[in-house]
Amino acid sequence: MEEITLREIIDYARINEENSRRFYLEAAEKSSVGNVRAYLQHLAKEEQKHIDHLNDLEKKVEKGGKIPKSQGVAKPLGYADYIGTVRLDETASYQDVLQAAMAKEKEALESYRKYAALSDDPKARKLFLLLADEESRHLRGFEEKYDDFMREIEHN
Repeated sequence: MEEITLREIIDYARINEENSRRFYLEAAEKSSVGNVRAYLQHLAKEEQKHIDHLNDLEKKVEKGGKIPKSQGVAKPLGYADYIGTVRLDETASYQDVLQAAMAKEKEALESYRKYAALSDDPKARKLFLLLADEESRHLRGFEEKYDDFMREIEHN
C-alpha cells in the first residue's frame, strides 16, 4: 500500500463523517415527517461529535501522542448485510432512516478494515482498526434500535 500519514487517515475519516453529517441534514430538509426530520437532525449532530472526536485525535497524534486503545469491538448483528440502497426522500420513515444509517456505518466499517489489512505501517493499521472499531459500535447501536423498532411493530 502507498505510504499514508496518520493525518491523512484522520482527514479521510473526517471527510466520511462530514459527508454523513451533510447526508442527514439534506435528508432532514426534505423530510415532511416531523419526528423523522428531528431524528435526522439528531444524527447530523452525532456525526458532528464524531468530527470533533477526530479533531481531538488529530491534535493528540500531531503532538506525538499514542493512538488510543480501542474501547472494544461491538459485533454487528448482521442486519446491515441485507439492506440495499436506501434513499431518504420526503416520505422516509424512521425505519428507512435506520436502514440508511446502518448501510452508511457498514460501508465505513468495511473501508477501514480493508485499509487496515492493506497497510504495512503498524501505526496506520492501528489507527484504521481504531476507526473500524468505532464504526462497529455505531453500526451495532443502529442495529439494536432497528431490532427494538421491529419488535415494537410486531407487538402492535
